[in-house]
Amino acid sequence: MQVNATTASTDWNSVLDAPGLDETRFVNDDKLFVQFYRKPMMHLGDSKAAGRPIYREVDCIRIMVPGDKLSVIDRPVDSIDARRFAARYEKWKTGQGNSVEGTPLTALPRMTSGKIEEYKYFNVQTVEQLAAAPDSLGQKFMGFNEDKRSAAAFLELAKGNAPLEKMNEELKSRDAKIEELQVSLEALTKMVNDAKGKKN
Repeated sequence: MQVNATTASTDWNSVLDAPGLDETRFVNDDKLFVQFYRKPMMHLGDSKAAGRPIYREVDCIRIMVPGDKLSVIDRPVDSIDARRFAARYEKWKTGQGNSVEGTPLTALPRMTSGKIEEYKYFNVQTVEQLAAAPDSLGQKFMGFNEDKRSAAAFLELAKGNAPLEKMNEELKSRDAKIEELQVSLEALTKMVNDAKGKKN
């Protein structure tokens, strides 16, 4: 059998970075518990050349479905992870830590500090994560289904409040402009009155 010497090997990095990958599969990524960290890993090429183990710090990622301790992805960060979790990854790289985005569980009524700690153990740290948590988490402690319904209702109510919050911000902005105009009008009135007083 003859091997064609002109055949090039496939550069898988260019395939991973190719535009047009189906990004819709990552729609619910905001519901995941994602943690970035650095881990020393042995570099085989340098270790072999040096005749001793050579380690390099590598950026790694841990991805979990909140409430499911059995489905954990733990690996070095690849280009898809860097693109998929770009905002969180950049925050972590700039030293802001592993920030969790969403509404904290403390915002829910009747949520005790003990329950919050229990949920944190299962990596459920936000109201959004609680509302999307799998029902199997309910088998682990009491009151889960009620808390999940409460979280879903809280988020639904918050969606309804969004237009009101926007309107309040616009009203505050308008009030600030009106106050600024009133101050300007008072200053102009004073200047006109002062000018009239000097003429008389």
